[in-house]
Amino acid sequence: MTFRATRRALLAAAVPGCASAQPGLVTPPAAPGGGLHARAAAKGLAFGAALATRHMGEPDLMAAYRADCGLLVAEYEMKWSQLEPEAGQRRFRLADQLVSFARRNRMALRGHTLLWHESEPRWLSSLDARGTAAAMASHVDATALRWRGAIGTWDVVNEAVAPEHGRPDFLRRTWLLNRLGPDYLPQAFHIARAADPDARLAYNDFGIEHANLWSRRRRLGVLNLLQALRRAGAPVQVLGVQGHLQAGQPFEASEWRAFLAEVAALGLTIEITELDVNCAALPAAAARRDALAADLVRRFLDATLAEPAVRSVITWGLSDRHSWIQQGLLAEHRRSDNARPRPLPYDEAMRRKPMWAAIASAFDAAPRRG
Repeated sequence: MTFRATRRALLAAAVPGCASAQPGLVTPPAAPGGGLHARAAAKGLAFGAALATRHMGEPDLMAAYRADCGLLVAEYEMKWSQLEPEAGQRRFRLADQLVSFARRNRMALRGHTLLWHESEPRWLSSLDARGTAAAMASHVDATALRWRGAIGTWDVVNEAVAPEHGRPDFLRRTWLLNRLGPDYLPQAFHIARAADPDARLAYNDFGIEHANLWSRRRRLGVLNLLQALRRAGAPVQVLGVQGHLQAGQPFEASEWRAFLAEVAALGLTIEITELDVNCAALPAAAARRDALAADLVRRFLDATLAEPAVRSVITWGLSDRHSWIQQGLLAEHRRSDNARPRPLPYDEAMRRKPMWAAIASAFDAAPRRG
């Protein structure tokens, strides 16, 4: 999931200057070529979005999910701190609601995420190394086993790379790393594979998409980790690219495609897992902002979908009504003019935005997969 997302509030705070949209009973209008997943499927791809159970009571939002999504991912309901807030006391009810919704609507499921430093339960800090290893193994095993056969891809490890932490292997200094050392990473993949032999197993990370020094260092770290996992015999099969795009940051298609080719050369497939746009650097006027955000998304997807190893695109939500960017938890998401963020394909009134059209057009133009 998006980095630092566990610190978000449960409900979006109102921001001055924008009337809130009221959920209605409107079904999104049909468009030539069908919904986003239908367009993706025509090219051998898939499209989906993250969803939180607290939003499932909004009929217009759910109509958009049914119209556009062939994939579903839990926004936070499958994270460790949510599933096991107390040691040994697992709570699957909310996650099961999303699994049931996906089954009823014939959507595939993506599991997110087995291990992430920001979703470790508080009680973990009271354990020694042996207890930490046992707790990690028990969590990964129980979670993957719970939905064995239902999850197509699991994010086994999320955001384990942090070049700024100064380690020669680029790894993030987390509780699990400090307690168990880097071997916890391949171990997690082996445990997940034993629990669910058929799920595809992914490493997922952020901040690697742009043509700046920060992203380049992160790409180097991600490649280093993937290579280390392969050397260790870990059954990693997928790189999850979060795709939290930053408007105003440079994006170079040739550089990005070269990175994707390096990942594919390792024998991995690639999934875009959390696509949205931070538009804080764009003009306040909604029409202009939407046009520029859509242009960035189209350029990113055109370059991404040109790589045959890419299998799917997932947005982190569908509507501006519910987005982690709305919370302004990160300084780079905050606007001095108080204009509401517009990071996703639908606006707050569930109207399709230029970003929706950009995604649709990118699928229409994408090479067909075998």
